[in-house]
Amino acid sequence: MKLITVEVEFAATELDAALELISEQAETVRAMPGCTHYALYSKRSVDGAAIIQHWENMEAFDAYRASDVFAILGAGLRPLMAKPPVTTIAEVDIV
Repeated sequence: MKLITVEVEFAATELDAALELISEQAETVRAMPGCTHYALYSKRSVDGAAIIQHWENMEAFDAYRASDVFAILGAGLRPLMAKPPVTTIAEVDIV
């Protein structure tokens, strides 16, 4: 399984709008083939967010990254970001 974490900081005045956009798209992402977990966490101490995702394999994650919903998120979030996101991808097994 692929465990993906995305951490991103937003302009202080844009955090709520960013969290709302991610929340609006979350169900669509969760319904995608291969997505087994997609959770949003706020990091208010740094005006940021963390998204924790589990994908069955890299092909499923790549399909998400090529999807319309990913494009919508990118187009909406990029102008709100204070700096580029940090993405970590790990291969893990559930114990």
